[in-house]
Amino acid sequence: MCKAQEEKTWRLGIQLGSAGNQAKYSGGSSDANARFHQNEFGSGALSIEGRYDFNRKWMLTAGLGIHSIGFGYAIAENYSLLQKDKHFTGIQSDFAVLEMPAMVFYKFNPNCKNSKWLIGAGFAESMVGDQTINKSGSQANDGSSNVNYISSTSSTKGGIYWNFRWSVAREKTFKNNSILNASVLFNYGFNQVATSTVNYTIDNQTYSHSFTNNGNFVGLRLTYFFRPFINPWEKSRKAASAVKTIAK
Repeated sequence: MCKAQEEKTWRLGIQLGSAGNQAKYSGGSSDANARFHQNEFGSGALSIEGRYDFNRKWMLTAGLGIHSIGFGYAIAENYSLLQKDKHFTGIQSDFAVLEMPAMVFYKFNPNCKNSKWLIGAGFAESMVGDQTINKSGSQANDGSSNVNYISSTSSTKGGIYWNFRWSVAREKTFKNNSILNASVLFNYGFNQVATSTVNYTIDNQTYSHSFTNNGNFVGLRLTYFFRPFINPWEKSRKAASAVKTIAK
């Protein structure tokens, strides 16, 4: 049996997710050693989500959450097939981001299994602290000493940054009126949030590259919305309407 989509309904939910954050080359040497890798930065995400269903077609979501952005670098090494974890010498710097997103969604008609598609877009306000992180990595040299041959300095300028985001989602409403929502989220930052410079030496040649990070990412989010709140005004109105109907 198909359920009608909800109208004028408030809910709270818990959201978990992961994202791949992208940094772009911005300066320094444009030639890199073949052993050098600029890694995609991955992070988790956790937030509290609020939701209001205006009618059968439209809903608004807003939340408060935290995720990370950053930079990752690595140098490929000779390694044993018995110890594959020695394949790369890597360093990583990450910065926490507090976000407050607000999005509007269009809801397609549900099927008879109470599942439906949604598309949405909106903005997110991100807050980042002022921070500088220095990282370095070393490799064994002739089995005796260590040579510090890759290092980075990454920093953020504390402030508030605005992002545009859009999403495609699929959700299912259960018999107890809770909802499980799975979505793909695309985030585009308007301004530079963080910068990083990496230096490394291979075969007695030194390289230096700079990268910037606008907070852009593509992520997967899974949200569980609890049963809707009971609106006392709506409940009183329905009760009064029922009394009038009986009186007639």
